[in-house]
Amino acid sequence: LKSETGNLKEQSSALNEALKSKEKELLEVLYQIPNSPNSRVPEGKSEADNTTVSNHGEKPTLSQKLPHWELCEKYNLIDFELGVKVSGPGFPFYKGKGAKLQRALISFFLDSATDAGYEEYLAPLMVNEASGVGTGQLPDKEGQMYHATADNLFLIPTAEVPLTNIYREVLLPSPDFSVKLCGYTPCF
Repeated sequence: LKSETGNLKEQSSALNEALKSKEKELLEVLYQIPNSPNSRVPEGKSEADNTTVSNHGEKPTLSQKLPHWELCEKYNLIDFELGVKVSGPGFPFYKGKGAKLQRALISFFLDSATDAGYEEYLAPLMVNEASGVGTGQLPDKEGQMYHATADNLFLIPTAEVPLTNIYREVLLPSPDFSVKLCGYTPCF
């Protein structure tokens, strides 16, 4: 019986390893299946095929149109060159009224959301791999995310990732299904 028990333990161990391997293979195949488009989304090949659902307010007519980088330079709101010096392209320094505008917009949108019944969170800036998979960031966007390899954590692209993962592996009863959360985080 001792010999048979030893053999069964070895078989069980080998079967568990084979199961893990097959589960990993299955998961890799499942990651390849794209999300189906909503049936209400019209098919099209270009912007001309888009359908306008609604408009709000009147479209302003501007007498003088300037691209954002020229507006930022004109009003001394952002220092793009300093951002390149310190961090590289895509990391501008907001300064003076530009920094104040950023802070005011963040407060405005968070206040508007909480006034509309959303619960505000200040979420972690890094998530584990399961959280990245839970929101579809991983495995396909792994090369676009900053990865802290020592802890196997990923810097978040938006607050949506940690907030959505609050309910990862949680079944919400239908009366609680409409969950209203908001949060601000820097995006990496």
